[in-house]
Amino acid sequence: MSIAHEPAVTGRTNTQRLFGLGAPTRDVDDRGEPLNRMSMDISALAAKTADISYGGVLAVLLDDLLGFTVWERRGTRDGLVTAELSMDVVTPRRWQGPTLRAESRLLAVTADGGTSTAQVHDAAGTLIATGTLWGNFVDLPAPAPDGAALPDFPEPGVAPLDWIGGRIEDDGARVVVPANPLIANKLGFVHGGVQACATDLAASAALSRQGADMDTASVRINYFRPVPLDCDTTFTADVVRTGRAVATTRVAGTSGGRVCVEATVTGRRRLP
Repeated sequence: MSIAHEPAVTGRTNTQRLFGLGAPTRDVDDRGEPLNRMSMDISALAAKTADISYGGVLAVLLDDLLGFTVWERRGTRDGLVTAELSMDVVTPRRWQGPTLRAESRLLAVTADGGTSTAQVHDAAGTLIATGTLWGNFVDLPAPAPDGAALPDFPEPGVAPLDWIGGRIEDDGARVVVPANPLIANKLGFVHGGVQACATDLAASAALSRQGADMDTASVRINYFRPVPLDCDTTFTADVVRTGRAVATTRVAGTSGGRVCVEATVTGRRRLP
């Protein structure tokens, strides 16, 4: 695989760089209500979205921005972990570049956590996806910086599986994501959006194995425990039911022999 070397950018994490995300910014809407924004650079892949499904990468954009929206209300707590992420893909194909733009608002916050919602539009103003996150505040300080050299970043525009360094095994029944410091969150575990992306890829592979030509319509993922970065994480998909227009798949993500995430992925028939 050819490699593109990207210089470090102040204010962005490695995962944000990997997925072409801008740093989150604070703003207000026309009514003066607070909102947060984040962009995703799709200049290298926009033309490919007619043929390749990139729906899973939207989960990284949504999880990052939605989490930030709750995280900044944490007060004296150390951080935030995602408990549940929901994503609905409204427009799965033919995105207009060069950027996607997401806006997020806080729905509710308590001493223990909060809920936020977001919408993603492409450069033409088309609604691409919506998302909702429920997160819990935690007292877990960020890890000390790791001085080890990072892997090379993949070339922009490659298939989503290459973004996370994953591989498909068992004839499409599962996706394996090796240890990779590029997919870390700020607490030193695998980024929740990357896990949702791998979940989507596993569901799509399982459906394709059964001959179901589907785009992802929605992902509902629950996070039960943090996923460490020092070992493989396996996402195993089980197709529950397929019809002419809709299909459902359950996906379990395991690491170290323990189930860390479970998800339901709904597919819709791909339109011409």
